[in-house]
Amino acid sequence: MADKKKFNEITLLKMLALLSVLFFHCYRPFFGSGSYWKVVIDGNLDYLSWLLHFNKLFDVHCLFFCSGFLFFMTMAAGNRSVKDQLVKRVKRIVVPYFQVGLLYLIPLYTIFSIPSGLHLASDSLLEGYEKFCTMMFSEHLWFLQILLIINVICLLTHFAAKRWFWLLLTGSFLLTLLFNWGLKGVYFMSLQSLSDNLFIFVLGGAIYRIYSRLTPGKNLALTAGSLALFLTAYNIPVEKGQMSALLSQIAAGSACVSAFCFARLFADRVMDYIGKFRAVQFYDRNFMAFYLYHMPLPLIAAMYLYEPFTGIIKSDLAYVFFAWALTLGVTTAAVKADLLIRKGTGMIMAKLKGPEASQSKN
Repeated sequence: MADKKKFNEITLLKMLALLSVLFFHCYRPFFGSGSYWKVVIDGNLDYLSWLLHFNKLFDVHCLFFCSGFLFFMTMAAGNRSVKDQLVKRVKRIVVPYFQVGLLYLIPLYTIFSIPSGLHLASDSLLEGYEKFCTMMFSEHLWFLQILLIINVICLLTHFAAKRWFWLLLTGSFLLTLLFNWGLKGVYFMSLQSLSDNLFIFVLGGAIYRIYSRLTPGKNLALTAGSLALFLTAYNIPVEKGQMSALLSQIAAGSACVSAFCFARLFADRVMDYIGKFRAVQFYDRNFMAFYLYHMPLPLIAAMYLYEPFTGIIKSDLAYVFFAWALTLGVTTAAVKADLLIRKGTGMIMAKLKGPEASQSKN
């Protein structure tokens, strides 16, 4: 059960969740305020506002859910010590974070004068680097920040999770109250998002632990139960605060569980079919790279292509799909360029190390 390829539902969910994230970033400029997201678009997509609520509950939460599932699966395999796992996680998260941020994200935001969050359109390259290195601006890379913190928390508590996993799950849920109150308004490293995603991450591990016991009948029952819980929690009218945060956690968690269980019903057949296509294989192999490189392409499109496009095709919805397709296409080119650079760098390093290796053998 340690083979990731066996979990087609996780593969399918994470690919759909990322496509949802990309689509969200393409229509989000229509609903933003100030200089954060609404760059130049004054169109009317109010009829798609329901997608905002859907994305908040599904896309990134689902990515954390899938990450938690795979994390606890890896830990259960026991092939590496906690120390080795920690070193591996730091390398896989911290290195891409700074590499993409310093060499790709900040230069593009500076060249195209993109205003977003704490990054001003007038910020220089040096000011962009300063905000990035002090964790005051990272745009979509906040995902890696929080993922690293959650990984460290779960690694440090792994000894307890072996015997008291369900206590860890309950504790991560109750921490929502503490984090929602204590980290309110905190922007450093997007720590306010920690309360939303720690529980979802551990919940993914909980589903992994019961995976082998999910017979078709139990799977259907869990699908129906989690969907009913989602609809109940989502439709309870409460004022914004700690109670709304708890209900949001319940709704997001049940939505992820329901999506996972539903995906189990057809994931194998779907992946057996679409998995044959090279484009799908490439997308699956470079899943994280697509996430890293897709921004700020939607914002660049909003700033420079929205008015010319709608001047020809007077449809905001058509523009959203155009921006989505453009983002996928350009991101694919960026990912391929990154792979070529890595391959070339690897060949150069191999040639440089070759003579040294042969001398050491002699």
